[in-house]
Amino acid sequence: MDTEDSQRVACKLIYLLKRFTDEWLNKQVCCESLADFNHAHLPLFMSIGTTGISNNALAEKLNVTKQATSKVIKELEAINMVRSEKSQADARSVMLFLTSEGEKYYQHVRTQIFHLEEQYKKVVGAKNFEIAIDVMLKLIQFHEQENQKRVTTQ
Repeated sequence: MDTEDSQRVACKLIYLLKRFTDEWLNKQVCCESLADFNHAHLPLFMSIGTTGISNNALAEKLNVTKQATSKVIKELEAINMVRSEKSQADARSVMLFLTSEGEKYYQHVRTQIFHLEEQYKKVVGAKNFEIAIDVMLKLIQFHEQENQKRVTTQ
C-alpha cells in the first residue's frame, strides 16, 4: 500500500475524525461549569430530547444495554441534568426527562453542533455534507443489521 492509499484507510479516517470530534466536544460543548459532564454522556443525553423517552427505548435507540443507560442516567441525575419518573402508561417503565438545567444545556449543545455542521458545509459543501450523513446512516444500519444477525443466530 503506497502513501496515497494509506491516507484513505477507512478505519484510520474514522479514528481520526472521532478523535478530532471528541477534542472539539471537550472544548466547545463540555463546559467548565459542568465539570462532571463529559462527551461520553452526549449521545444518551441528546437522545432524551425535550419530550423525554423511556429507559428501554433509549437503550434500544442507541443499541446499548439498559444497564449501560442506567449507569449514565444515574451520573446525569447526580449533576441535575436528567430526572426519571415512573411511566404513567406502564408502572414498570421509567421515563427520562431533562431538568430545566438539562434543557438549557441541551439547547447549548444543539447550537454548538449546528455551528460545527455549518463549518463542515463550508468546507465540503451542503450537498456533500448531506451525502456524508446519508453514508454514515447506511454504515450504521449495516452494522446494526450485522449485530442483529449475530444475536439471532446465537
